[in-house]
Amino acid sequence: MKRRYKLLLIITFGALLTIIINHFSVASKISFVALGDGLSLGVTPYSLVGPSYNDYLKDNLIENNKLENYNFDFCLKHFKLDEINIMLEKNYVGKSKQKPIKQILASADLITIAFGEDELADISLKTKITKEYIENFINSYELLINNIRSFNDKQIIIVGLYPAFNMDKNTVITINEQLSKLAVKYKTNFLDILPVSLNNSYYLQSTSYYMSYKAHQVIANLIEKELMN
Repeated sequence: MKRRYKLLLIITFGALLTIIINHFSVASKISFVALGDGLSLGVTPYSLVGPSYNDYLKDNLIENNKLENYNFDFCLKHFKLDEINIMLEKNYVGKSKQKPIKQILASADLITIAFGEDELADISLKTKITKEYIENFINSYELLINNIRSFNDKQIIIVGLYPAFNMDKNTVITINEQLSKLAVKYKTNFLDILPVSLNNSYYLQSTSYYMSYKAHQVIANLIEKELMN
């Protein structure tokens, strides 16, 4: 009889241990959402979509059995801040037609955001990027972060800008400084990728500002380091 009780206790303890391990394994998995323009999507100099830093992050999470789900419904070529803010205001349903944007963002454990590279590059070809334009851009960025923070207090990574077309290094530094201040204000992380962009080997064409997959791998690694801090 005693032996039978011991066996029953061992089986019960084993079952409880399995349940506990599975619970914490599931609980530790990450819901990952990416927002942004062509940079976040991995657009190449040939206007095709290649692997982005978000894809490399996703793959690393899968490899380490840490990914719950990944959503890039709101990564689009030449996507503007004003457009994403309107989508948030109206709670648009994403391109996968599964959930509205607020529901997607509210359940996210990690959000990466990269806006402005396409928008400011396009503007730079038409006119000078003025202080007023930069101020409006930062205000739009703050509106986005503030809206997200109103229902999500998890980890957010803001990816900075780098020179493109007539958007010069000094303009980029000015904007990145403002974005880093926003990051502090809203308790997010800011990633400066300007140093990465200065490596000429990361460009497949001299006429395009989009970087290669190698640069995206480096950016993904930098984001992972931010996550560990």
